[in-house]
Amino acid sequence: MKRIVAIALVAIMACAFVFAGGNSEGSQGGEVRLVVGSGPIGGAFYPIAGGIAAIINDYVDGVSATVQVTAGGVENTRLLGQGELDIGLSAGQQSYDAATNSGMFAGENLDIKVLGALHASVMQIIVLADSDIYDFEDLKGKKVAIGEAGGGAEQLFRELMGVLGWTEDDVTMVYLPYDQAMDQLGDGLIDAGCVYSGVPASAVTNLASRRAVRMVNVPPETQELWVANVDPFLNVFEEFPAGTYAGMDVPATTAVARIQLAARGDLDEDLCYKITKALYENLDVLYTYHASATSITREAGANIVGAPASEGAMRYFKEAGLVTE
Repeated sequence: MKRIVAIALVAIMACAFVFAGGNSEGSQGGEVRLVVGSGPIGGAFYPIAGGIAAIINDYVDGVSATVQVTAGGVENTRLLGQGELDIGLSAGQQSYDAATNSGMFAGENLDIKVLGALHASVMQIIVLADSDIYDFEDLKGKKVAIGEAGGGAEQLFRELMGVLGWTEDDVTMVYLPYDQAMDQLGDGLIDAGCVYSGVPASAVTNLASRRAVRMVNVPPETQELWVANVDPFLNVFEEFPAGTYAGMDVPATTAVARIQLAARGDLDEDLCYKITKALYENLDVLYTYHASATSITREAGANIVGAPASEGAMRYFKEAGLVTE
Protein backbone atom coordinates (compact mmCIF):
# COMPACT_ATOMS: atom_id res chain seq x y z
CA MET A 1 0.00 0.00 0.00
CA LYS A 2 2.82 2.39 0.85
CA ARG A 3 4.38 1.83 -2.57
CA ILE A 4 1.05 2.58 -4.25
CA VAL A 5 0.87 5.82 -2.31
CA ALA A 6 4.44 6.70 -3.33
CA ILE A 7 3.77 6.07 -7.00
CA ALA A 8 0.59 8.11 -6.85
CA LEU A 9 2.51 10.96 -5.30
CA VAL A 10 5.13 10.78 -8.03
CA ALA A 11 2.38 11.00 -10.66
CA ILE A 12 0.91 14.02 -8.94
CA MET A 13 4.32 15.69 -8.97
CA ALA A 14 4.41 15.38 -12.74
CA CYS A 15 1.54 17.81 -12.94
CA ALA A 16 2.51 20.33 -10.28
CA PHE A 17 5.54 21.36 -8.28
CA VAL A 18 5.23 20.97 -4.53
CA PHE A 19 7.97 23.08 -3.02
CA ALA A 20 9.05 21.83 0.36
CA GLY A 21 10.63 24.50 2.48
CA GLY A 22 13.92 23.84 4.23
CA ASN A 23 14.27 21.08 6.77
CA SER A 24 11.34 18.97 5.58
CA GLU A 25 12.87 16.34 7.85
CA GLY A 26 10.54 17.77 10.43
CA SER A 27 7.89 15.34 11.59
CA GLN A 28 4.16 15.46 11.87
CA GLY A 29 2.46 12.90 14.03
CA GLY A 30 5.82 11.20 14.57
CA GLU A 31 6.47 10.66 10.84
CA VAL A 32 9.55 12.15 9.19
CA ARG A 33 8.79 13.71 5.80
CA LEU A 34 11.47 13.86 3.12
CA VAL A 35 11.50 15.43 -0.34
CA VAL A 36 13.54 13.76 -3.10
CA GLY A 37 14.84 15.91 -5.97
CA SER A 38 14.46 14.16 -9.33
CA GLY A 39 14.78 15.63 -12.83
CA PRO A 40 12.74 16.38 -15.93
CA ILE A 41 10.01 14.01 -17.04
CA GLY A 42 11.32 11.95 -19.95
CA GLY A 43 14.75 11.31 -18.44
CA ALA A 44 15.99 8.62 -16.08
CA PHE A 45 16.24 10.81 -12.97
CA TYR A 46 12.48 11.11 -12.61
CA PRO A 47 11.58 7.38 -12.42
CA ILE A 48 14.71 6.51 -10.44
CA ALA A 49 13.87 9.17 -7.85
CA GLY A 50 10.38 7.69 -7.73
CA GLY A 51 11.88 4.28 -7.03
CA ILE A 52 14.08 5.67 -4.27
CA ALA A 53 11.06 7.34 -2.66
CA ALA A 54 9.10 4.08 -2.87
CA ILE A 55 11.92 2.13 -1.20
CA ILE A 56 12.13 4.69 1.61
CA ASN A 57 8.38 4.50 2.13
CA ASP A 58 8.39 0.70 2.17
CA TYR A 59 11.57 -0.05 4.09
CA VAL A 60 12.34 2.89 6.42
CA ASP A 61 9.94 2.95 9.34
CA GLY A 62 8.40 6.27 10.27
CA VAL A 63 9.55 8.05 7.11
CA SER A 64 7.44 9.38 4.25
CA ALA A 65 9.17 10.43 1.00
CA THR A 66 7.72 12.36 -1.94
CA VAL A 67 9.32 13.40 -5.23
CA GLN A 68 9.84 16.93 -6.51
CA VAL A 69 10.25 17.40 -10.26
CA THR A 70 13.31 19.58 -10.97
CA ALA A 71 15.50 20.60 -13.89
CA GLY A 72 18.00 17.90 -12.88
CA GLY A 73 21.31 17.55 -11.10
CA VAL A 74 22.38 21.20 -11.09
CA GLU A 75 19.13 22.38 -9.53
CA ASN A 76 19.04 19.42 -7.15
CA THR A 77 22.56 20.17 -5.93
CA ARG A 78 21.79 23.83 -5.37
CA LEU A 79 18.52 23.10 -3.52
CA LEU A 80 20.20 20.42 -1.40
CA GLY A 81 23.02 22.77 -0.51
CA GLN A 82 20.49 25.43 0.47
CA GLY A 83 18.53 22.96 2.59
CA GLU A 84 15.45 23.13 0.36
CA LEU A 85 15.57 19.43 -0.59
CA ASP A 86 16.46 16.50 1.63
CA ILE A 87 17.98 14.06 -0.85
CA GLY A 88 18.37 14.13 -4.63
CA LEU A 89 20.35 12.99 -7.64
CA SER A 90 23.58 14.85 -8.39
CA ALA A 91 26.51 14.20 -10.74
CA GLY A 92 30.05 13.92 -9.43
CA GLN A 93 31.11 17.22 -10.98
CA GLN A 94 28.12 19.00 -9.48
CA SER A 95 28.82 17.56 -6.04
CA TYR A 96 32.47 18.57 -6.34
CA ASP A 97 31.68 22.17 -7.32
CA ALA A 98 29.22 22.45 -4.44
CA ALA A 99 31.60 20.98 -1.86
CA THR A 100 34.56 23.08 -2.99
CA ASN A 101 32.56 26.29 -3.49
CA SER A 102 33.89 26.47 -7.04
CA GLY A 103 32.91 26.12 -10.69
CA MET A 104 29.20 26.45 -11.33
CA PHE A 105 28.52 27.00 -7.60
CA ALA A 106 31.39 29.39 -6.83
CA GLY A 107 30.54 31.70 -3.95
CA GLU A 108 27.28 29.92 -3.04
CA ASN A 109 28.59 28.16 0.09
CA LEU A 110 26.47 25.06 -0.40
CA ASP A 111 26.42 22.29 2.19
CA ILE A 112 25.92 18.76 0.83
CA LYS A 113 27.07 15.21 1.44
CA VAL A 114 26.76 12.00 -0.58
CA LEU A 115 24.97 8.79 0.40
CA GLY A 116 26.16 6.58 -2.46
CA ALA A 117 26.94 6.13 -6.15
CA LEU A 118 24.09 5.31 -8.52
CA HIS A 119 23.92 4.85 -12.30
CA ALA A 120 25.77 6.40 -15.21
CA SER A 121 24.10 9.36 -16.90
CA VAL A 122 24.77 9.92 -20.59
CA MET A 123 24.94 13.16 -22.58
CA GLN A 124 22.70 12.23 -25.51
CA ILE A 125 22.46 14.78 -28.32
CA ILE A 126 19.69 13.43 -30.51
CA VAL A 127 18.99 14.18 -34.17
CA LEU A 128 16.71 12.59 -36.76
CA ALA A 129 18.37 9.74 -38.64
CA ASP A 130 18.30 11.65 -41.95
CA SER A 131 20.00 14.72 -40.44
CA ASP A 132 23.36 15.92 -41.80
CA ILE A 133 24.59 16.36 -38.20
CA TYR A 134 26.97 13.56 -37.20
CA ASP A 135 29.66 15.10 -34.96
CA PHE A 136 29.29 17.78 -32.28
CA GLU A 137 31.06 20.30 -34.51
CA ASP A 138 28.22 19.94 -37.03
CA LEU A 139 25.91 21.68 -34.55
CA LYS A 140 27.46 25.06 -35.28
CA GLY A 141 24.76 27.34 -36.66
CA LYS A 142 21.97 24.95 -35.65
CA LYS A 143 19.01 25.25 -33.28
CA VAL A 144 19.45 22.95 -30.30
CA ALA A 145 17.27 22.25 -27.26
CA ILE A 146 19.54 22.02 -24.21
CA GLY A 147 17.11 20.82 -21.57
CA GLU A 148 15.67 22.98 -18.84
CA ALA A 149 17.59 25.93 -17.44
CA GLY A 150 19.90 24.79 -14.67
CA GLY A 151 19.96 21.16 -15.78
CA GLY A 152 22.90 18.88 -16.46
CA ALA A 153 22.26 18.88 -20.22
CA GLU A 154 22.75 22.65 -20.38
CA GLN A 155 25.89 22.44 -18.26
CA LEU A 156 27.53 19.79 -20.42
CA PHE A 157 26.49 21.34 -23.73
CA ARG A 158 27.95 24.68 -22.72
CA GLU A 159 31.18 23.00 -21.61
CA LEU A 160 31.53 21.33 -25.01
CA MET A 161 30.92 24.67 -26.71
CA GLY A 162 33.47 26.30 -24.44
CA VAL A 163 36.34 23.92 -25.17
CA LEU A 164 35.73 24.53 -28.90
CA GLY A 165 35.82 28.30 -28.37
CA TRP A 166 32.20 28.75 -29.41
CA THR A 167 29.98 31.53 -28.08
CA GLU A 168 26.21 31.83 -27.87
CA ASP A 169 26.28 33.37 -31.35
CA ASP A 170 27.40 30.02 -32.77
CA VAL A 171 24.36 27.97 -31.69
CA THR A 172 20.71 28.91 -31.18
CA MET A 173 19.95 27.35 -27.81
CA VAL A 174 16.43 26.86 -26.50
CA TYR A 175 15.33 25.57 -23.10
CA LEU A 176 12.84 22.69 -23.26
CA PRO A 177 11.99 19.68 -21.11
CA TYR A 178 13.20 16.47 -22.71
CA ASP A 179 9.81 15.21 -23.84
CA GLN A 180 8.93 18.55 -25.43
CA ALA A 181 12.34 18.77 -27.08
CA MET A 182 11.87 15.36 -28.69
CA ASP A 183 8.39 16.36 -29.89
CA GLN A 184 9.80 19.52 -31.50
CA LEU A 185 12.66 17.54 -33.04
CA GLY A 186 10.17 15.13 -34.58
CA ASP A 187 8.16 18.08 -35.95
CA GLY A 188 11.25 19.68 -37.50
CA LEU A 189 11.16 22.75 -35.25
CA ILE A 190 14.70 22.21 -33.92
CA ASP A 191 17.79 20.52 -35.35
CA ALA A 192 18.87 18.58 -32.25
CA GLY A 193 17.83 17.99 -28.66
CA CYS A 194 19.98 17.20 -25.61
CA VAL A 195 18.91 14.58 -23.09
CA TYR A 196 21.14 14.00 -20.05
CA SER A 197 19.88 10.68 -18.80
CA GLY A 198 20.45 6.98 -18.50
CA VAL A 199 20.08 4.90 -21.64
CA PRO A 200 17.45 4.33 -22.85
CA ALA A 201 15.75 7.66 -22.17
CA SER A 202 11.98 7.38 -22.44
CA ALA A 203 11.67 10.73 -24.24
CA VAL A 204 14.03 9.49 -26.97
CA THR A 205 12.44 6.06 -27.13
CA ASN A 206 9.03 7.65 -27.61
CA LEU A 207 10.30 9.72 -30.54
CA ALA A 208 12.14 6.73 -32.01
CA SER A 209 8.87 4.80 -32.08
CA ARG A 210 7.63 7.13 -34.84
CA ARG A 211 10.78 8.72 -36.30
CA ALA A 212 14.22 7.11 -36.73
CA VAL A 213 16.86 8.91 -34.65
CA ARG A 214 20.61 8.99 -34.09
CA MET A 215 22.95 10.09 -31.30
CA VAL A 216 25.51 12.79 -32.18
CA ASN A 217 29.15 11.69 -31.87
CA VAL A 218 31.80 13.55 -29.84
CA PRO A 219 34.99 12.98 -31.87
CA PRO A 220 38.39 12.20 -30.27
CA GLU A 221 39.84 15.69 -30.75
CA THR A 222 36.91 17.27 -28.89
CA GLN A 223 37.16 14.64 -26.16
CA GLU A 224 40.83 15.52 -25.66
CA LEU A 225 40.03 19.22 -25.37
CA TRP A 226 37.35 18.47 -22.80
CA VAL A 227 39.57 16.23 -20.70
CA ALA A 228 42.28 18.90 -20.71
CA ASN A 229 39.97 21.73 -19.69
CA VAL A 230 37.28 20.22 -17.45
CA ASP A 231 37.58 18.72 -13.96
CA PRO A 232 38.26 14.97 -14.01
CA PHE A 233 34.80 13.79 -12.99
CA LEU A 234 33.48 14.31 -16.52
CA ASN A 235 36.30 12.93 -18.62
CA VAL A 236 34.79 9.50 -19.21
CA PHE A 237 33.60 8.80 -22.74
CA GLU A 238 31.84 5.66 -23.90
CA GLU A 239 30.76 4.34 -27.26
CA PHE A 240 27.10 3.43 -27.74
CA PRO A 241 26.48 0.89 -30.49
CA ALA A 242 24.28 1.11 -33.54
CA GLY A 243 20.78 0.08 -32.57
CA THR A 244 20.83 1.86 -29.22
CA TYR A 245 17.72 3.61 -30.52
CA ALA A 246 15.56 2.74 -33.52
CA GLY A 247 17.19 4.20 -36.62
CA MET A 248 20.66 4.61 -35.08
CA ASP A 249 22.69 2.77 -37.72
CA VAL A 250 26.15 3.98 -36.64
CA PRO A 251 27.80 4.00 -33.19
CA ALA A 252 28.36 7.25 -31.30
CA THR A 253 30.74 8.23 -28.52
CA THR A 254 29.62 10.67 -25.86
CA ALA A 255 30.26 11.74 -22.27
CA VAL A 256 29.19 9.64 -19.31
CA ALA A 257 29.10 10.73 -15.66
CA ARG A 258 28.41 8.78 -12.48
CA ILE A 259 25.28 9.99 -10.73
CA GLN A 260 25.12 9.95 -6.94
CA LEU A 261 22.46 10.19 -4.28
CA ALA A 262 23.26 13.35 -2.35
CA ALA A 263 21.72 14.89 0.76
CA ARG A 264 21.59 18.27 2.44
CA GLY A 265 24.53 18.67 4.75
CA ASP A 266 22.57 18.69 8.01
CA LEU A 267 20.42 15.62 7.34
CA ASP A 268 20.51 13.37 10.42
CA GLU A 269 23.26 10.75 10.08
CA ASP A 270 21.19 7.95 11.56
CA LEU A 271 18.52 8.69 8.96
CA CYS A 272 21.21 8.71 6.25
CA TYR A 273 22.27 5.25 7.45
CA LYS A 274 18.71 3.92 7.26
CA ILE A 275 18.10 5.39 3.79
CA THR A 276 21.38 4.02 2.44
CA LYS A 277 20.78 0.57 3.91
CA ALA A 278 17.22 0.43 2.56
CA LEU A 279 18.30 1.54 -0.93
CA TYR A 280 21.30 -0.73 -1.45
CA GLU A 281 19.65 -3.77 0.07
CA ASN A 282 16.58 -3.42 -2.16
CA LEU A 283 18.14 -2.59 -5.51
CA ASP A 284 15.96 -5.25 -7.13
CA VAL A 285 13.01 -2.95 -6.44
CA LEU A 286 14.80 0.07 -7.94
CA TYR A 287 15.64 -1.93 -11.07
CA THR A 288 11.94 -2.09 -11.93
CA TYR A 289 11.71 1.69 -12.28
CA HIS A 290 14.14 2.28 -15.16
CA ALA A 291 16.50 0.19 -17.28
CA SER A 292 19.55 2.30 -16.40
CA ALA A 293 19.02 1.56 -12.71
CA THR A 294 20.15 -2.02 -13.34
CA SER A 295 23.74 -0.72 -13.53
CA ILE A 296 23.57 0.34 -9.86
CA THR A 297 25.33 -2.13 -7.55
CA ARG A 298 26.01 -2.40 -3.83
CA GLU A 299 29.70 -2.94 -4.58
CA ALA A 300 29.99 0.36 -6.47
CA GLY A 301 27.76 2.27 -4.07
CA ALA A 302 30.62 3.37 -1.85
CA ASN A 303 32.59 4.84 -4.80
CA ILE A 304 31.71 8.37 -3.76
CA VAL A 305 33.44 11.28 -5.50
CA GLY A 306 33.42 15.03 -5.34
CA ALA A 307 31.76 15.74 -2.00
CA PRO A 308 32.17 14.33 1.52
CA ALA A 309 30.51 10.99 2.16
CA SER A 310 27.78 10.88 4.76
CA GLU A 311 29.03 9.31 7.99
CA GLY A 312 25.78 7.37 8.26
CA ALA A 313 26.08 6.06 4.72
CA MET A 314 29.67 4.98 5.28
CA ARG A 315 28.61 3.19 8.46
CA TYR A 316 26.32 1.04 6.33
CA PHE A 317 28.98 0.32 3.69
CA LYS A 318 31.46 -0.68 6.43
CA GLU A 319 28.93 -2.97 8.12
CA ALA A 320 28.19 -4.56 4.74
CA GLY A 321 31.91 -5.20 4.22
CA LEU A 322 32.02 -2.98 1.14
CA VAL A 323 34.68 -0.63 2.52
CA THR A 324 37.42 -1.05 5.08
CA GLU A 325 38.37 1.27 7.91
